[in-house]
Amino acid sequence: AVSSNFKPYIVRVTTDVLNVRADAGTSYPITTQVKLNQLYTIVEEKGKWGKLKSGAGWIHLDYTKKV
Repeated sequence: AVSSNFKPYIVRVTTDVLNVRADAGTSYPITTQVKLNQLYTIVEEKGKWGKLKSGAGWIHLDYTKKV
């Protein structure tokens, strides 16, 4: 369930290349990749995964830092 009090926030990618997945988990296909120091808005979380506002997919939040 999506929490109605979730506040979107911005993260910076902290690894050279980070895979963007179709859903929250490494078993899902890679839809694209994001690069070091790029900024993204996270609009939903599932565990340690964050959904990109762009709709491109999900990234693992261990490889990002909130800004």
